[in-house]
Amino acid sequence: MEKGFVNTTDGAFIYYEVQGEGKPIFLVHGFACSNKFYSKNVPELAKKYKVITIDMRGHGNSSKGIDGYCIKRLAQDIHEVIEYLGLENVMLMGWSLGGPTMLSYFKQFGKVNGHLAGLGLIDMTPCPFSPHPDNCHNLRNYNAPGFNAFQQAYLANPKGFIKAFSAKIFKNCEPTIDCEWICREMEILPPYLGVALYGDYCYNDFTDVLPTIDVPTLVLSADSGIFPQGKKQGQWVASQIPQGKFVGFEEGGHMMFYLEADKFNAEVGAFVDAL
Repeated sequence: MEKGFVNTTDGAFIYYEVQGEGKPIFLVHGFACSNKFYSKNVPELAKKYKVITIDMRGHGNSSKGIDGYCIKRLAQDIHEVIEYLGLENVMLMGWSLGGPTMLSYFKQFGKVNGHLAGLGLIDMTPCPFSPHPDNCHNLRNYNAPGFNAFQQAYLANPKGFIKAFSAKIFKNCEPTIDCEWICREMEILPPYLGVALYGDYCYNDFTDVLPTIDVPTLVLSADSGIFPQGKKQGQWVASQIPQGKFVGFEEGGHMMFYLEADKFNAEVGAFVDAL
């Protein structure tokens, strides 16, 4: 394994890991998570591909300064890691909040030198606040009071908030694995930084980016407490992308890549092989 830190142009330190050789697959985690969430994907995919994971700023092993907690800057961080590692023809995939980060990445870099062969959008919405009928985020329809309640609960009792939030990852909000390690990882992100980042995520809308994407894009979705109609949402997202392909998952909920790892790894591998 190669691992280290990339010092970004605005002074953050982004932790990265690289395993395997072959076509590059870059996996980006979701809100308050880390590269460890892909522990059932990296070893298998690295048998055939070069797999890159990071901890986004504030998360995991990355630095925790007070600046840059917005989707646009997260996408810039990813671009700087890609250029630091000299990657080309990358399959770039983002989960949950990482999905809009992929759309911001494409908006900023895709038409210039995004180094992309394909994109992956894993159980995400491009527009958390939007009233669009296919957006199933629980803060849809510009629910700013709901976000205010979210941030107050998070700051008042981070451990309790994360415990409740992590349960929503699963289908029917019923955990099927030990959630202690999930909570431990999610508690690493300082809550005040989490509030800033989640606020930027909610208020942004990247729907207009979808029809401009000119690389093959894999959309993977499932139903869970995070997105109760996630599959319907994913089908809509894929339908807006010229080369979009949708794959639904039945049992894994929001964390389908972990709970249905064999299926996820097979779908990603087949997609990358076809690029």
